[in-house]
Amino acid sequence: PSTSTKIYFGIIAFIVLIKLFFLISPVTLPLAGNEGVFSPLTILMLAVLGFVGVLLARRTGFADIWDETVSNRQRFFLPCIVGSIYGVVTVAPLLFGVSNRLHPLATGSDIHVKFPLSVPYYTYGALFLEIFLRLLCVPLLVWLISNVILGGKWQTPVFWFAACVVAFYEPMPYMMEDFSGKTPLGSLYVVFSTLIGSLFISNVVAAYLFRSFGF
Repeated sequence: PSTSTKIYFGIIAFIVLIKLFFLISPVTLPLAGNEGVFSPLTILMLAVLGFVGVLLARRTGFADIWDETVSNRQRFFLPCIVGSIYGVVTVAPLLFGVSNRLHPLATGSDIHVKFPLSVPYYTYGALFLEIFLRLLCVPLLVWLISNVILGGKWQTPVFWFAACVVAFYEPMPYMMEDFSGKTPLGSLYVVFSTLIGSLFISNVVAAYLFRSFGF
């Protein structure tokens, strides 16, 4: 197996270890539907589908997970800077009391898992979403549209289209809540607000980093 393949299954093994940890130290899940995300069957499906994404990424112009043409500065430093900026933008409104909006799928008044269980919980969630959204969904859409339908043409424009489509996944619960009772003009404002929001933009940037510098 290639280095990239070994790294991918190493990530899956780490996810399994987190799952085993939560069997010993259960955590109260803050969002409806979280139970299914932690099920053994879901982890197995994620591992298989994620590996499909690894194979498709190699056929659709994405950098390999451990691409030898990518420097460590590009692989580690740049994503850390981008992630830190997003973290500040996300946390600052909460710290200053500017925003206290609950996630639409929240099961209680607080969606935050308390430290120290927050570390494995959010690590698991980040890995799960990155494998599902970035490693599987984006390359899959590029492969279906560019490779299959368009015969290998327009791969870069198709990538940006796929990145934007997939980027709606995380903001979608908020959008569906905001659409309620809105006029057509009001609905357009909801879409526009999402497009310029940090959650949507961060998802698009994450897809770009994946394509350029590896998963």
